[in-house]
Amino acid sequence: MPDHNPPAQTVAPRSTTRRRWPLLLGFLLIVGLGGVMVPRLLQRAEAPPGPAAPQEPPPALTVTLAAVQARDLARPVIGDGSVVPWQELVIGAEAGGLRVQAVPVEEGDRVRAGQLLVALDDALPAAQVAQAEAAAAEAEAALGIAQADLRRASQLSRSDNVAQQVLEQRQAAARQAEARLRAARAQLQEAQARLAQARILAPADGTVLRRAVLPGAVVQPGQELVRLLREGRLELDARVPELDLAAVRPGQAVRVRHGEREIMGEVRALAPVVAGETRLGLVHVTLPPDSGLRPGMFARAEILPAPAPSLAVPQAAVVFRDGQPVVFVLPEGAERVEPRAITTGIRREGVVEVTGGLAPGERVVATGAGFLSAGDRVRVAAPR
Repeated sequence: MPDHNPPAQTVAPRSTTRRRWPLLLGFLLIVGLGGVMVPRLLQRAEAPPGPAAPQEPPPALTVTLAAVQARDLARPVIGDGSVVPWQELVIGAEAGGLRVQAVPVEEGDRVRAGQLLVALDDALPAAQVAQAEAAAAEAEAALGIAQADLRRASQLSRSDNVAQQVLEQRQAAARQAEARLRAARAQLQEAQARLAQARILAPADGTVLRRAVLPGAVVQPGQELVRLLREGRLELDARVPELDLAAVRPGQAVRVRHGEREIMGEVRALAPVVAGETRLGLVHVTLPPDSGLRPGMFARAEILPAPAPSLAVPQAAVVFRDGQPVVFVLPEGAERVEPRAITTGIRREGVVEVTGGLAPGERVVATGAGFLSAGDRVRVAAPR
């Protein structure tokens, strides 16, 4: 039989040769690339390092700015109280025992000075006036007789036809007649005054608040007949905390609120004492004639301060560093903020009064100030 091993030995070397060619090509490729890259790497390693390009740090925060502006930050003084008459005139009877004949006014009527309010029965006073007039006329006639006797006695005394005693008697009689005439005239004036008391007249312009008598009543001295609101003027007696009284001055404008109604008034005066129980002071506020309010109503007063503009910044712009209020200022054209210590005043409506450390028009960081430090670079957000 023929031997098959020789053909198998002939095929085996061809397969091994085919497998070695890819490995040989890969090795040659690596050697070639190494020959190219290694000199370049050596060249870069031998070259001196150049200066690093400076890199600007990114902005620390995006912020909004607010300008330092002048604002009126003084707050109004608040008080409340009752509406009262400016001056309440109580008209009473001077004469007693007279009957009321007529009361020609009603409550709420507006009266003028000198207008009749109450008429009393004047029959008795009128009779007394007539009697006093007669007595005065009699005394005047007696004085005339006494003066004529004195003139005759004086003429006779020059020629020694009358005794000195008679002359002195005539002089005394004349003086007595003069005294009686003066007394009679005084009694006449008294009677006329009593007659005038029978007509109760308005002492000033005003509004009738109360009518206390009716026709037919007999009045007594001092009895109240009519009560007037002088000139129709009303006031609000506003009670104000004692610590706020220092900010109130006569002449300040006052906004008075009664429900939905708003009325402008004015401070007339301040009471000189403060109530010890409540620690509240009384401020008298004059109301306009057309206020529509009535005595006894309850209203609220806002006493407006005098205009006093001051520098202010948003409350969020003020931060505290080491216990000191500070704001971050961004100068015009700059990108970095700088802290600025300030002195503050009152706070109101989301803003803070600045009494020192800033100038009008300077720009401060309004939002994000609490996250900033000195020299931080910021980006300003576009205004909305």
